[in-house]
Amino acid sequence: MFGPERLLFDLQKLGYEAEIVVGSDNNSFVIIRGYEVLLGRFAGRIIDLGIMATADYPRSVASAIHVKAKPQLLEKSDTVPNVRNITDSALGTEWRYWSKNFNWNGEHNTRRLISQVNTIFKDA
Repeated sequence: MFGPERLLFDLQKLGYEAEIVVGSDNNSFVIIRGYEVLLGRFAGRIIDLGIMATADYPRSVASAIHVKAKPQLLEKSDTVPNVRNITDSALGTEWRYWSKNFNWNGEHNTRRLISQVNTIFKDA
């Protein structure tokens, strides 16, 4: 099994409440509702986390996370060249796209992907 269904299955197996949605760009995303940020300055915040689900997941991953929070964790004005890029998200105006090139050269599994997401928040 590959693609959005695989990412959804894996996240649910890890205990996350998740669903597949289609963004305004016609890409599939898996949304984790009530995701708790575990590390960094936003630790303890509860957000919705979106991950674009590539058609061949887990062979490849998209280079971003999508964040919905009230108040928002980071805004587009928090972009720092060569550090982080925050832009509009295909998931809607309440969402922010956080650019991140995941190091996907090692194990290709969802537990590792979530670990890398946690590192994004630790370094934010």
